[in-house]
Amino acid sequence: MDKNLSRVTHINLASGFRGGERQTLLLMDALSERGFNQSLICRKNSDLHKKAERIKNLEINATGLSTIACIRYFFNKGALHFHESRAFFALWLSTLFSRKNYLITRRVQRLPKNNVLNSSIYQGASFIVALTHNISENIDKSLDLSLDCQIINSAHSSLSFNELNVEKIKSEFRGKFVVGHIGALDDSHKGQHQIFSLAEKMQKIHPNIIFLLVGGGRDEKEFLKKAKKLSNLKVIGFVENVGDYMKVFDVFLFPSRHEGLGSILLDALAFGLPIIASNMGGIPEIIEHNNNGYLVEVDSIDDYMSWLLILFSNKEIYEKIKVNNIEKSKNYTVDQMTNSYIEIYKQMGVQRNGR
Repeated sequence: MDKNLSRVTHINLASGFRGGERQTLLLMDALSERGFNQSLICRKNSDLHKKAERIKNLEINATGLSTIACIRYFFNKGALHFHESRAFFALWLSTLFSRKNYLITRRVQRLPKNNVLNSSIYQGASFIVALTHNISENIDKSLDLSLDCQIINSAHSSLSFNELNVEKIKSEFRGKFVVGHIGALDDSHKGQHQIFSLAEKMQKIHPNIIFLLVGGGRDEKEFLKKAKKLSNLKVIGFVENVGDYMKVFDVFLFPSRHEGLGSILLDALAFGLPIIASNMGGIPEIIEHNNNGYLVEVDSIDDYMSWLLILFSNKEIYEKIKVNNIEKSKNYTVDQMTNSYIEIYKQMGVQRNGR
């Protein structure tokens, strides 16, 4: 069989590199190791473009700002896998000429807009995948589809860490109980103003608890300015060595205002970190209250503080949750995610090495 007939073409036109892009990269890397023929349509010079260049047997088709520029690649043989929706209009145009064999992975909590374009694209899909049941339900609420969503969990990244770097970071916060957060610095999504409110409330009465915010984003300048007024909160900014900070954290805080899943939670699980997170979107499908963390309603600062102080003061509860999280993380591996997608690809006519 011609290898092009058995190719998976991934489409992700995001300019940044967040959870969806990391999951796209993890999947492509695993498929490469298993001998699949692949190509990627991505934004030129994006982080995904740069990081994907190391993957073997991956043809990269980088486009400019216009999403229409990628339409020519949709006529290649094989299956198309859309990891986000920026290229949907180009896909719709291509379907005017011929039927396409494509899969959509929906990663975000918000309801897809109920319009002609989305209805046509989702109805024409060979398969639709949602990361959580919450996302699947939101698709059903918005679009009247004859095709049921399949649930495929994201995977933790098996983040590495450097012991020397970890010790260096720890030395700066020696004797402190470190509450960490990793995510795009964007309060409208990730809710970091709640962390500032929590730190302000606790800085005098619990000076041994310190908050670290790791990541970059639209609110970074504002957060850096606000952090100067707090003795117990530090904005680290964007780093490549995320695993080093995960190793330093004692607790992971995730106060999102909306969230399809939040794949960084899976990495926190793998590090055995107790998690305090919003009772929002797909998060409760990962965090079971009182078992592997605590769920809090958005802007309930007193509740965040209460659960945090339990983890700070009760070693038995802390260690129990740590063990539970390491065990739970075994359900979210790259192999499991890849196996699930391979089953779908097979039904779409894609086989490893064209077989």
